[in-house]
Amino acid sequence: MTYFQTTDNTNLYYEIKGEGKPIVFIHGFGESQDSFRIQKRALSKKYKVITYDIRGHGLSDKVDYGLNMEAFATDLKELMEHLKLEDLVLVGWSMGASIIFEYINQFGEENLSKICIIDKGPKTLNDGDWNLGLYNGKYSLEDAQKDLNLIKSNFMEFGKQFIKKMTPYFDEKQLEIGLSRIMKNEPSILYEIWKDMIKRDYRFILDKITVPTLIIFGGKSTFYSIEAGQYLKDNIKNSKLEIFEDCTHLLVLENPIRFNRVLEEFIADE
Repeated sequence: MTYFQTTDNTNLYYEIKGEGKPIVFIHGFGESQDSFRIQKRALSKKYKVITYDIRGHGLSDKVDYGLNMEAFATDLKELMEHLKLEDLVLVGWSMGASIIFEYINQFGEENLSKICIIDKGPKTLNDGDWNLGLYNGKYSLEDAQKDLNLIKSNFMEFGKQFIKKMTPYFDEKQLEIGLSRIMKNEPSILYEIWKDMIKRDYRFILDKITVPTLIIFGGKSTFYSIEAGQYLKDNIKNSKLEIFEDCTHLLVLENPIRFNRVLEEFIADE
């Protein structure tokens, strides 16, 4: 198993497979680099595929510090420097997309060739001037506070509700599998991350993005609406929007063949 240590002494687990143009995949909240196992297997035939566990997740250190977007973006930069990656493609799924936004906010687009945003709007919470946030515009600050309280008081119940909202079509067996994945996490860590994530509003960064950008949203996503994807398309120069009509927030796993093809075509397009 391969690790590198960040400047704040956090050990992050990562995997590399293949040779060629580098693609770094960034997973979502409560997940791990294993989310991209299908992509790694397929795309590593042509590209250098890098996956890693965000701090507090998977096989990376379960720290009680740096559980915020600034630290996640810094970790990403340090990983890129450690591996001497240049002219790379960043692919961020859900919270991973927020990490890309924060990376560009802190460090600009140096060494970035292209980016891919998967089913994540620029702002999680809905309020008086934003209705394209989480749960198709129906997630308020009050809802967020209830979730934070539930993470602390009954983490399993939070996990059940989270998985059911994300994948309403799951049967009981599939729900159990999804729940088992999220229950591998430390509640205190997810609490701090969720608390940080709900505060974020990256609308201000969108017009600063100049690298080619692929935006992929699930047509049946219960997390973010197609309109949120269109908002990104309208506000990011040189971007294109792909809708996976029959997919949810889990489109990477639901239709990996199409996802891999669309991503590969985007990377190859000069």
